[in-house]
Amino acid sequence: MSLPIIWWRSAYDDQVHAFPLGQITEVDRRTLSARCTHSAPKELIVDTAEGMKCMRCILLVGAELPDPYQRAS
Repeated sequence: MSLPIIWWRSAYDDQVHAFPLGQITEVDRRTLSARCTHSAPKELIVDTAEGMKCMRCILLVGAELPDPYQRAS
């Protein structure tokens, strides 16, 4: 499983992306990179999950979830 994520909207493309939480706390970081490789300057990231979610982020995050139907071996 990867790092925890937060869903925030990028004003650069107006979509909600999955950003690794660790990037948010880095004070000197100028740009943030989403799971889908979308990147935007910090000032263009809006602290809201309202809006259309990035389909690639959804697929990448969803692929990391455990399969509830997988049998234990």
